[in-house]
Amino acid sequence: MHPIGFVLLINPRSPLEQTERLIQTLNRMFDHPPIACHHDFGQNPRFIENYPGNVRVVRPHVDTKWADFSCIDAAVRALRLLYSGDNPPEWFVYLSGADFPIKPAQQILGELQTNQFDAHIEHILVQRKAPPHSPLEWRLEGHKGSAWPRGCHGRYCSIPVIVPWITRRLQLGTRILKLEHPLFTGGRIPFSQTFHCFAGEAWFCANGRSAEVILESYSHNTKLIAHYRKVLCPEESYFHTVLANASGLRLSQDPLRYMDWTSGGNHPKVLTVEDLPRLAASNAHFARKLPEDIPPEMLRGLEYLIQ
Repeated sequence: MHPIGFVLLINPRSPLEQTERLIQTLNRMFDHPPIACHHDFGQNPRFIENYPGNVRVVRPHVDTKWADFSCIDAAVRALRLLYSGDNPPEWFVYLSGADFPIKPAQQILGELQTNQFDAHIEHILVQRKAPPHSPLEWRLEGHKGSAWPRGCHGRYCSIPVIVPWITRRLQLGTRILKLEHPLFTGGRIPFSQTFHCFAGEAWFCANGRSAEVILESYSHNTKLIAHYRKVLCPEESYFHTVLANASGLRLSQDPLRYMDWTSGGNHPKVLTVEDLPRLAASNAHFARKLPEDIPPEMLRGLEYLIQ
């Protein structure tokens, strides 16, 4: 059994050189580990030429859209491909092409193999009314914005209803209201007192036991999948809900990923050479989001971190 493998969800709009650099770095660090890639050939028919034999590509591909369940479909197909071989990895890391390792391979493997957890995934219980300073307020100031945790319940645990509406120009229109009270949602969403909704950062790492849970749930929990196909940004809740509700799994809140959300918006800040000291000081194994064209001085700094 290989100690580690990788699931790569490639943004088809990103330059292939970025993905190729990441794969080359992983191969050099981890001695050609198993890597499963999903690339949307419908959006970009080009892919890496003559990619190494340890890299397997999902065929047929999934037609993906941002913040859509199609990204979950793509990731699960890549995960299934990763664990379908004769030498499945003990651990897998879920990455995008914009990620990059920031710790040496020996340290990454040592910390994964000696810790007590089955998965490192941020998983916050989604509540209708979170008390002040509850776990739902865990994010640092500016980290995705303070509205993100408060909006999770409306996003994942509500029933949308289209109602007539009078606009400011006194024209008749429609508006979507989200019914969140249990009186309206009870029995109509997959969550209950025994099966809770969780949310967090999309990117994580986990072991083979967690992979089995994800693949089993995806194959059989059709009600949960049908629900998440209708919500925005399911990648920030689906895997978290599956793993956090699984009996016997031990989860860490730390996804071992460095991200900087202080710039606001829907995406983390693109890291620069000035961020290298913070990357070195963090306990994260990987960082995102790296620039598409990494400046030579930044690349030298990253190479120093993983030596």
